Amino acid sequence: MNNSILTILLLFVLGSAFKADLLPEGKKKISYSFEVTNIDSFPGYTFVAYPINNSNGVPMLYAAVLNSNKSVGLSCRFGVPVIYAIKNEDFDGIKFDSLNQIDDDNVRNVQLRNYIENGKFIPSLKVVCSSFADRDAKYYYVQELFSVESIEADTMIIKSTKTLYKDTQKNIIDAKDSKSGVKDDIVSPTEKYSSYILIVIPVLALIAIVSIVLIRKMKK
Repeated sequence: MNNSILTILLLFVLGSAFKADLLPEGKKKISYSFEVTNIDSFPGYTFVAYPINNSNGVPMLYAAVLNSNKSVGLSCRFGVPVIYAIKNEDFDGIKFDSLNQIDDDNVRNVQLRNYIENGKFIPSLKVVCSSFADRDAKYYYVQELFSVESIEADTMIIKSTKTLYKDTQKNIIDAKDSKSGVKDDIVSPTEKYSSYILIVIPVLALIAIVSIVLIRKMKK
């Protein structure tokens, strides 16, 4: 009997995880990237984004040095990167590269986070994105352009200036001023993260049931 219950619960959890990876109703998959366009206007600083996740499966978090005219692609899952600035004389490029090359994902994540949080990195905005759009939207690629407005002692102001929408050949078919904060029909962060709840709740329920079964067996 207990085995039957566990089997049913396991199938329920796996089914929920599978559904979470399916496209939301009425949506399609798109690619997202961002670029800070005026980095060259601040030659005394190095710009970094962390955590960057390009994996559509198990999260693999990295930090990336940003450059002008170079976009950074995001999977828009498991991690919302923050854009940082740090004075060139305070940036240890060798240590930064070595931390990014650690094979153990957990160790790399902890050490990178400690390096950035305990260093002289100046944080700015979070890059929030989605990998879904309305099914009838004509675009398949979204590129968001940011611009650094100012950097002071411990404050950096960066704003989104424009969002480019591209077809399957990556030709720009639309461009919208981002100052209003409107991103056409890209799914909101709340809608994006709701799919993760479908995984977390069944897993917690399964853990609770298994714990109850084991406790009862131990009492016998």
